[in-house]
Amino acid sequence: MGMAASQVRLLQLTSRKNTIGWQLQDLSLQKMSLARDMKRVTQNYQNALNTKTLKWSNNGGASYVDLSYSNLMRPSSSNQNNPYLITNGSGKVVLDNKYQKYAEMISPDGSAGGDWESVRTDVLSSLTGISAEKIDGAVNAENNLNDTADKVNALMEEVDRLQAKAEISGTETEFLEACFGSSWAGAHESNGATNASTIANDYSGASTVWILGTDLNSSKSQLKGMIETIGSRVSAFLSSEDNEAFQRACETTISNYNTYLETSGEQCGATCQTSRDTSGAASGHYVVNINLLITELLRNYRTEGGTTDSNTRGDMVYCWYDKNSAEYQEYAEKLAELEAAKEEYNTAVDTNNQVLTSEEERSLDFYDRIFSAIADNGWVADSGVEDNDYLNNMLQNNQYYITTMSSEVDSDGEEYFGYDTDIASNCSNIFSVNDSDAQNEALVEYEYEKSVINEKESRIDTRMENLQTEQSAINEMIKGIETVRNDNTERTMGIFA
Repeated sequence: MGMAASQVRLLQLTSRKNTIGWQLQDLSLQKMSLARDMKRVTQNYQNALNTKTLKWSNNGGASYVDLSYSNLMRPSSSNQNNPYLITNGSGKVVLDNKYQKYAEMISPDGSAGGDWESVRTDVLSSLTGISAEKIDGAVNAENNLNDTADKVNALMEEVDRLQAKAEISGTETEFLEACFGSSWAGAHESNGATNASTIANDYSGASTVWILGTDLNSSKSQLKGMIETIGSRVSAFLSSEDNEAFQRACETTISNYNTYLETSGEQCGATCQTSRDTSGAASGHYVVNINLLITELLRNYRTEGGTTDSNTRGDMVYCWYDKNSAEYQEYAEKLAELEAAKEEYNTAVDTNNQVLTSEEERSLDFYDRIFSAIADNGWVADSGVEDNDYLNNMLQNNQYYITTMSSEVDSDGEEYFGYDTDIASNCSNIFSVNDSDAQNEALVEYEYEKSVINEKESRIDTRMENLQTEQSAINEMIKGIETVRNDNTERTMGIFA
């Protein structure tokens, strides 16, 4: 009876031991599953640490703001009132709900080639709050400004043509002969005899001199009058700009020659600008070397910007006008028209500047660029672009692009917009940086999931530890029963033996 009971107990313990073994195996598999979960959680966290996002910066990446539809497609200080168009692979402008209703007025189906000009005033007035009358007034002022500018440019071309036709050029001597001819003379001493001759002739004689007064002050005054007379005479043959340059040259020459007179010594011939003669008709007088004076006066004229050139032989060439000629009269009339046109242009500029404030101009220009691009290239609607994360993903995955605009002029002088499209990360104001928000969210998720896994693992470890303790106890009990059974068997077999 005792052996039968022991056998039943042994069977019970063995069954329990097998159950514990199965449970330990199951718990071990659960731990392996938790290890895989922990590896997954860790990998997700590592991926989040490497997650990039696109940010907008106006200071070379020193600081950032979120990249949004607003800071690309709405006028603001961020984009400096210059639109950065969001475009798709076909070059069409991607629009949110706000812009879509206006784009439908230009091109109902989103195709390129829409009519922007016909709805421009209404759309801009609605978007900016500027009255339609003011916008139309600005357009009229701009058109008038352009018309007057075209008129000025056309007249400038005509004036240049007529000026080239009326302008005369020649050497220094030819220039002087044209200005003075044989009608103007100055008293001078030449080789001991007092003569009257033209400036051109005086200039051709290297040692020709002008006789001045016997005292310094009167000599300065006399010389000043002579140079001013030269300036007055020459002015009749020069343009206004060249005449201003020649008058400045006269002033410089007068100043220089005052210094020469103050330092004059005895007669020294052609190498001195001024001297004090000691013999002949000019005895006791200050005298001036005309050749050197004219040379210096013309040099100062060139320095002051007078119109000169050099011919193929390297000779200095001067430009002047015969103001009595028909060619000059035609040139002068057209020049007067040009000056009047410039006044019209300046008035148009003032009027244009007064119609709108600079802020209003920037706002209108911003929207004008966007809707000109919509008309040129077409559009697509995507309300998702209002969500920063969605927009970021579309730009990072190169589903959408950034297109910038620039004003260009064609061969006919007509203005148009040029478009430059590239991936967002190549835009100078857009930077790909670590996504701190994603990292923070991933860290919270990582810590939470890790704590859950750790809690599960801790419960499994406790359960396994308890099962292993029970398993050890069962092993001891089985061992004890088997020992008693073996002893009873041996004792029973001994009796019957």
